[in-house]
Amino acid sequence: MRQRLLVGLACADAALLFVAFVAASVRQFGGHPFSDAVVVQTQARGLVQILVISLVSSLLGSALMVAVMPQGPPRPTYSRAVLAALFAFFAITAVIVLVRPYYSRPHLFTTLGIWLVLVLLLRAVLRLRPWTEQILVVSHSDGIVRSLDATPHITVVGVIDPDATGPLSPPPPDTVLVVDLSAAWSREVTRYVSATSVAGREVRTLNDVYEQHTGRMPLGHLSEGWEVETSLLRKLPFLPLKYAVDLVLVVLTIPLWMPVVAVTAIVVRLADGSPVIFRQVRVGRRGELVELFKFRTMRADAEAEGARQASGDDPRITRLGRFLRSVRLDELPQFFNVLRGELSLIGPRPEQVTFVEKYREAIPFYDQRHLVRPGITGWAQVRHGYAASEEETIEKLSYDFYYLKHMSPLLDLEVLARSVWTVVSASGTTPRLRPSAEEAAALELEAAEQAADDRRQHPS
Repeated sequence: MRQRLLVGLACADAALLFVAFVAASVRQFGGHPFSDAVVVQTQARGLVQILVISLVSSLLGSALMVAVMPQGPPRPTYSRAVLAALFAFFAITAVIVLVRPYYSRPHLFTTLGIWLVLVLLLRAVLRLRPWTEQILVVSHSDGIVRSLDATPHITVVGVIDPDATGPLSPPPPDTVLVVDLSAAWSREVTRYVSATSVAGREVRTLNDVYEQHTGRMPLGHLSEGWEVETSLLRKLPFLPLKYAVDLVLVVLTIPLWMPVVAVTAIVVRLADGSPVIFRQVRVGRRGELVELFKFRTMRADAEAEGARQASGDDPRITRLGRFLRSVRLDELPQFFNVLRGELSLIGPRPEQVTFVEKYREAIPFYDQRHLVRPGITGWAQVRHGYAASEEETIEKLSYDFYYLKHMSPLLDLEVLARSVWTVVSASGTTPRLRPSAEEAAALELEAAEQAADDRRQHPS
């Protein structure tokens, strides 16, 4: 199914490029690219060659998009459409430079502009009726299975007990067999999985499917956190480059954000008095303590009784502070933390010391999130928002682990784009007062599975 979706989207994009090419030709030359009038206008050199180059580049761009974004199901997202179009544009430019065919610059750019609009419209139509992936799961983990079944693009058609001993029916057509590698399989289930794979049917691991469809890692299936550490070891060369890019971006954008910082500081001073900047010690990379800067959004005596997490209707938040939080202007002073080497633009958010000590005891592998520099924004922030309870913090941590495992420039770009949308729409900044009943049940089951795993690995 995945291959059919990817090939179908690539072919559809190429067909839309052909439509855009013809439309641009009519607009630029007054006729389709194969007409006699256009042949005369282009001095008999024709546009067929550049059309072939464009179509091949479109298919190449789709292939490159799949190659650089292997994680996640092939959803018809706008970001992937733009990325594929960008790759196609680079490919067209490279071929034109090498082959030097005839082309009209206005016609080519008009074609690409019309094509991008058509590609985005196609994604909008496809997203009206989201595709669904059918899976047959081999697992004991009811919580994980229920979480998957609740996602928009998954339909669980059945669950096989890893201890099953009786005859098993083959997976239905167009169904992916998803296997839980942490469970011990019976001989019959092992034969069943092997036979399904040999028959050419798709077999995937439960952890991978869960990550791809939820953007989270199943905390109950982590094994001493080695999945995160192993992934990070492969990304060590990327980390210095990541921070170098952060510094360049912050320095280059000083003329943009520094005036906003100055105006905001004046407004906070006039509206709520001093201090303007709120300083708080947080836990950074490798557990080092860093002093985080923020515009003050709460009353000056907000932590007189000790640190506690902000709730959705927290009375300590001032009226101006509520606005600053809604558009994330309160985070702007943290650009200075980036310049000091304490923060990255994108990464797990740094937590307060008291909370870290608390979660370190309650949540296995919590310290794994300190393997990289914390960020001003991150995958957990744009996918979950503020956490107002320990249960939500656990859920948020599953997004942090996903980011650490799949960290890449493209994922950082997606986080950046989602962060911009959060600021523009003022969404995702208010913590949910409590998880839904389904989320609470899933979290409870995950916690129970983690406890069971711990007992099996460390029997008393």
